[in-house]
Amino acid sequence: MFRSDAMAFYEIIMPREGAWDIMNELGETSALQFVDLNEDEQAFNRPYSGYIKRCEEMELKIQTIEMAMARFKKKILRCDNTKAFLKNLRDFLATRNKAEHTYFDDLENEIEERLASLNEQIKSHDSLVEKYNHLVEYIHVLAKTAPYFGHEGIIQGQNFGSDEEQKFEGMPPRDLKFCYLSGVIDRDDSQRFRRMLFRATLGMVWSVLIDIEPSADDKGDVMLENSKGEKKNKTVFLIAYPGGNGEFLKNKLNKIADSFGASKYNIPENPGAFMSKLKEIRDLKEDAWRVVEVTRNHIDMVLEGLAQPRKSGGGWSRIEDYRLFLVKEKAVYHNLNMLELQNTVFHGACWCPEASEETVRQTLMGLSGRRAHVAGAQFQRTEPPTKKSPPTYIRTNEFTAPFQEIVNTYGAPRYREVNPGLFTCATFPFLFGVMFGDMGHGAILLAFGLYLIFKKDDLEREKSSLAGLLSARYLVALMGFFAFYCGFIYNDFMAVPWDFFGTCYTVSGHTATKADGCVYPFGLDPSWYHKSNELAYFNSFKMKLSVIIGVSQMVLGTMLKLFNAIHFRSPLDFFFEWVPQIIFLLSTFGYMILLIFLKWGTFYTDTSKAPSIINVFINLMIKAGEFVRNYDICELILLFL
Repeated sequence: MFRSDAMAFYEIIMPREGAWDIMNELGETSALQFVDLNEDEQAFNRPYSGYIKRCEEMELKIQTIEMAMARFKKKILRCDNTKAFLKNLRDFLATRNKAEHTYFDDLENEIEERLASLNEQIKSHDSLVEKYNHLVEYIHVLAKTAPYFGHEGIIQGQNFGSDEEQKFEGMPPRDLKFCYLSGVIDRDDSQRFRRMLFRATLGMVWSVLIDIEPSADDKGDVMLENSKGEKKNKTVFLIAYPGGNGEFLKNKLNKIADSFGASKYNIPENPGAFMSKLKEIRDLKEDAWRVVEVTRNHIDMVLEGLAQPRKSGGGWSRIEDYRLFLVKEKAVYHNLNMLELQNTVFHGACWCPEASEETVRQTLMGLSGRRAHVAGAQFQRTEPPTKKSPPTYIRTNEFTAPFQEIVNTYGAPRYREVNPGLFTCATFPFLFGVMFGDMGHGAILLAFGLYLIFKKDDLEREKSSLAGLLSARYLVALMGFFAFYCGFIYNDFMAVPWDFFGTCYTVSGHTATKADGCVYPFGLDPSWYHKSNELAYFNSFKMKLSVIIGVSQMVLGTMLKLFNAIHFRSPLDFFFEWVPQIIFLLSTFGYMILLIFLKWGTFYTDTSKAPSIINVFINLMIKAGEFVRNYDICELILLFL
């Protein structure tokens, strides 16, 4: 990890007929990075741009299917092991007795057929759900409005109006004929609907609005969600208006209801007809429910087939198998588009690690041996272009990969530069421990990291929710270890100090007396905790400690620049970049660290008269190093030594 792999530049020549097979085989080695020889060519003019477009269209269709699976609560098992996928794909294609590249066309037809069938079934499902919900609404309208009708078809009780309406108190005249309008609207529009009725009719109607709330009395009369998960709260409305005004008031009320998207239902005025009508609608609802259930089961069966692994596959869903195949196929065609076509032969240029050259050659030879119809490709080393820098390739393993990802987040090192990822394996968890230092919390984090390490295989096999943390299991364990270690230095366990080695202080009243020659063996003396000057002491200590660690890390980074200057044999970088930087760093912040250690190592009978490091550091710039007290630099260095 100290430096990236040495790269070499190669030229590859392959026939057009076997280009897909050769590129597909080379892709599984993960050892080549092709150079685009068609930079000036438009994307749609390249030979395989049509295939890439088809891959993108198929990916969109797969995303549509995955969205439907999410709505119907079907879990998709993902694959995080590309090598296992490629091996499983190779075994599956070997059973087809067809050329491998023909699977792309077969999969395209299969996805289109599955999506078309699924869309048709979902459309039918939504239509049936809508019909079922209308029947449920009709049942609620009949059930909620029945108590308001007497034997003569008049409203019983008082009207439920808004604040703007005049409350109707008392019974309307029994010789006055009323007409009725009932239905269901969205609950969010109910109050606006009520006010609109009053203003449009000048208070000539009586209305009542009843929210539909699920309860034990509904007997299963609950509206269903459609495939998009849409389910709105509804309110039943009942409007009574005088029948003597003819069709004018009726048309106005119907227009108002239609403007609010209301569903209108007829209600029988004869109380005896309510029960028969309610029974009829309930029977229709039961029939509609059975049809919805059959359709839903069929959709579940189709989606379950996509959510389950292939019979000859690994531990991931069939839809995930489709998606990964398209990702691989798209990558193959993308790299083929980087090659330059000359007559019937592709010419390409690529970078390859020198250590992987033999692997690539053996792969090409093995392909020619397995498939006689595929002509061999020529792979030979050549001089690299002068204006292009080789890519950076850093080999990692399960331990170093998360640390390298942290470095790459800020920027990948240039080719053959010193890789900070090697030092990050120690510095990152240690700096976390400095910040998070606590024996209790650190022990919990360490135990969790060790659990991920030793239970890795079990968590992967069980598809546990913790499987996503397995790639960082060593990072978590080290962070917990250093947090525990720094907590031991801080003598901090869940914000409570532990008395491991006794104490060097004797406390009497408000005074603490230190024993002569006593030095606490490790960490901080517990007597410093829960005292009036605790905050000032610990803030000063941790601030100085963080400055020391931060400057040390800056010195390390500057020394890495020295290694780079020596490796690349660059005297310009050495004399005009590294030398000024290290001189400035050590003469300023390095001097500050020296003062910190000197102050820590000096005994002051009266600590209030100890020199202030901040003032000394400021005087370094303003008064050329003059001290607040009568010490000079040489005396302090001798004192420190």
